[in-house]
Amino acid sequence: MAALGLLATSAGPAGAEDEAESKVLIYTGTTGYRHAGAIDGGIGHIQNALDKAGIAWVREDCDGLGGAVGNCDHPDANPRVFTEENLAQYDAIFLFNASSQWLGGGRPGPLWDEEQRAAIRGFVNAGGGIAANHNAVDMGAGVTTWDWWDGGKDSAVGTLMPGHAASDLNNVATVRVADRRHPSTRGLPKEFSFGDEHYNFARSVRGDAHVLATLDEESYDPGPNAMGEDHPISWCKPYDGGRVWVTGMGHFPESYAANGGDNYLVKHLVGGVSWAAGKGAGGKCAP
Repeated sequence: MAALGLLATSAGPAGAEDEAESKVLIYTGTTGYRHAGAIDGGIGHIQNALDKAGIAWVREDCDGLGGAVGNCDHPDANPRVFTEENLAQYDAIFLFNASSQWLGGGRPGPLWDEEQRAAIRGFVNAGGGIAANHNAVDMGAGVTTWDWWDGGKDSAVGTLMPGHAASDLNNVATVRVADRRHPSTRGLPKEFSFGDEHYNFARSVRGDAHVLATLDEESYDPGPNAMGEDHPISWCKPYDGGRVWVTGMGHFPESYAANGGDNYLVKHLVGGVSWAAGKGAGGKCAP
C-alpha cells in the first residue's frame, strides 16, 4: 500500500494487450472526514480485482492541508496529480472514499483548488469518466462543496446526503438491482443483503440519472432521513462530455474483505470503474 502522498502502480496482468487496456487513477485523498478503515482495508482488494479485470491503475493518496509531506496541498500530491497533462494518461478517476470537508470540525478543506477543479472538469469534458463511492458521494457531509460535483440535480452526483442510517454492519438492507445488464451489476443477483452505513439522499436522482440499485427501507432501519419507497443507492449518467458512476455503498472494511475480496461490493465497484473507463457493453446509462 502506498504511503500518504506517494504513488503505487499496477501494469495489469501479464499478457494483457496494451491497446485494449484501460488505465485508472485510484484517488483516496481526504481533507474532510477520513474513512481510514475502508480506505486501508479496501484498497488492496480493489487493486487486486482491477488487476484481474485487466485494468491498469495508479493509486494516489493525501490527507489534510498545511504544506507538509503527505498533505493534499504539498507539491508531491494534488498539485502534481490534478493537471491537464497528468490526467490525460487516464481513462477514469476512481474517487475511493475521497472527501473535501467535514462539519465535525478540525479538518481543513477544500480538497481541490480552482486550478485542480478545472483540470478535473477538462478531463471529463474530453470524454473521461469518474467513479465514486460512499464518502466521495458525500464530499461535504451534507453540504455542497463544488456545484459541478455535488448538490443540485444538475451536478455530477445530483444530490446531497443530509444523513445516514446508524453506522452498523448489522443493519442489513435488501439491495434490489434494477439493471443487471450494466457492467457494475451484471454479476449481482436481483436482490442481496448488505450491511452498511446506509446513505439517505436529499432527493431521488431518478429521471436525471440511470438508477442501477435501490435499498428496500422496509428491510432495515434507515434512520431519521428515510427516503421512502424510492431509495436509489447506485446510479450512472453521461455528464458534461464524459461519464459518472456513483454508489453510496462501502463504509466498512469488512465488506471489502468478505470472501477474500470476491464479493458483491468489490464486483460492483470494479464494474463501475470499468464502465467509467469506457469498457463494457450494455452500460449506456441514459436516465
